[in-house]
Amino acid sequence: MRLVLIAVAAAVLFAGQAHAQGRGRPDTSGGSQTKGEDPQKRMAREEAAAKAAMKNVPDSKEKYDPWKIGK
Repeated sequence: MRLVLIAVAAAVLFAGQAHAQGRGRPDTSGGSQTKGEDPQKRMAREEAAAKAAMKNVPDSKEKYDPWKIGK
């Protein structure tokens, strides 16, 4: 009986790890990509999206000090 219980516990544990690694994750590509899309157009679209995202990052006014403790 213990052997069966251990086997079931191991199966549940391994199934949980597989799910955590993303094997059961749904497709989140957005559906806007087509399989026959030109790679250059895709790269241009991704670069434009990256540039637009970088515009939202504020410029730092002070120099970064990694050894600074607290504020």
